[in-house]
Amino acid sequence: MASDDQTIGVAEARHRTANTLQLLAALARMRSQRSAEPEAKRQLLWLADAIGSVGGLEQKRTPAGIDFAAYLTEMAPIWRRRHGSRPAEVVLEVEPLVVPDQAASTLALIVQELVGNALTHGVPDAGGTVRIRLSRPDSESCELLVSDDGKGFDPGSAAGRERFGLWFVRSLCAQVRGEFSIDPSAGVIARLRFPFQDQGSSRS
Repeated sequence: MASDDQTIGVAEARHRTANTLQLLAALARMRSQRSAEPEAKRQLLWLADAIGSVGGLEQKRTPAGIDFAAYLTEMAPIWRRRHGSRPAEVVLEVEPLVVPDQAASTLALIVQELVGNALTHGVPDAGGTVRIRLSRPDSESCELLVSDDGKGFDPGSAAGRERFGLWFVRSLCAQVRGEFSIDPSAGVIARLRFPFQDQGSSRS
């Protein structure tokens, strides 16, 4: 059992890490404001968002891993403010889930990309809804779903491939050995199913 001093030390280290990541995110945003190149500005803002999303995990760390349901609950309104140029509601349907650090970082970047694109491109001008659902279909897998109620897009077009950064999302999904699919026919439904086993069930 950890002593009080060890617990305090871990909490302080976690707090320092979160502060460092927040500082890096702020620096990237400051550099974007000074950039005269639109593409450089866009990339720096994306980097700032990515660092911020990963940094948010530190606040949801438990001895068993990251409380990812609590993380999504905290980050959803932040993503809404960052990307919401149109009126939109972000609806969460999340089941309790604690995941290892490395998987949590990858999942955080995946959700950030999918939610950001849904808010930026999927929500109609008049407003709409983006849904984030995290569920456990069975004892050995999890499913993450991000959907919007926009008009969809053509995944075969150059604009569609570039807009959603599918190459990036698919590469991240491979890191968690997940199966990724996207249905852009009526709105966009992005679905990731990945293997997962509770920490307790993996022990003999």
